[in-house]
Amino acid sequence: MPARSELTPALRERICELHSAVHWGYKQHERRAGVTKPRSGRPKKLDATDKVRLLDAISNNPRITHEDLLTEVSHKVKIDSIRRLLNAENLRKWRCSWRPYLTEEAALKRLRWAFRYRHFTPEDWARVFWSDECTVERGIGVRREWTFVRPRDQPKEGQCQGLPHRGKQVKQMFWAAFSGAMRRTGLIPLFGNPDAERTGITGFVIEELYRRILPTLVSNEGAIFQHDNAPTHTAYVVRDALREMNIEVMEWPPYSPDLNPIENLWALLKAKIYELRPDLIHMRNNDTTKEILVATAQQAWDELDLDHLKHLSETMPNRVEAIIESQGWYTPY
Repeated sequence: MPARSELTPALRERICELHSAVHWGYKQHERRAGVTKPRSGRPKKLDATDKVRLLDAISNNPRITHEDLLTEVSHKVKIDSIRRLLNAENLRKWRCSWRPYLTEEAALKRLRWAFRYRHFTPEDWARVFWSDECTVERGIGVRREWTFVRPRDQPKEGQCQGLPHRGKQVKQMFWAAFSGAMRRTGLIPLFGNPDAERTGITGFVIEELYRRILPTLVSNEGAIFQHDNAPTHTAYVVRDALREMNIEVMEWPPYSPDLNPIENLWALLKAKIYELRPDLIHMRNNDTTKEILVATAQQAWDELDLDHLKHLSETMPNRVEAIIESQGWYTPY
């Protein structure tokens, strides 16, 4: 029997084109008004009503737990199904930010403060000397490190970040102040009052500090000094000393660390300490380590870029507007 002749490449290509066209036409015929017919398989346990119920529950109570969300849909599914649905809606849970507890009275005082200083320009804010105390403790303030190695491979690749020592660690309290005019004090260690019952920092310690530092620091005309409402700052001996030195003190609302830009400077300081001495975190917990901690903290403070001072001072108009926008309540700062 003679062999049949083979199809030419052009004819084969044409047959494939016709086959594709017929297949596409068949699929179009299966569609209903341009919509693909429902596929076979088990319908989803959570219908549109359940989805709306879940989203409403989250809207009404953003802190609701996944277990309580299961109750909203009568435990039709497991928690993993709830998580998948929320992921599809770009919803995830975030850790709540820590903020000082605010009462309505405190929020009102914050709002009044914001309206009082709303007219301040960046030049006005540059006249303010921001001050505060900060405790530097070994192991606190270490920046989280990042790596391209997956978590499961990090132990064998040596890419794990060591945890700081737990328990009581060496620490030291400091005081400092700065202004947006790129002026700052040194980082001054504070030592407790030996005559006090608990030998802690008292108003007498702060009074002695202010009398020694402020006459030179806050000497320019129009300069304003800021400190918070800590008991050591509101003590009679401190208020009398400020009055005697004729220093203008900024009114300060309660529970408002978000309004003091020096708080951001403390975070930079603590990170800088471990840039200078990364080995500090693994040193012994003794007096020698404390001496190194104090010396490194003072060096880190001196090496902080002066541009940070100007930039932080220039954020004050935005902080004031954030207070007004939130009606005295919490701000992003």
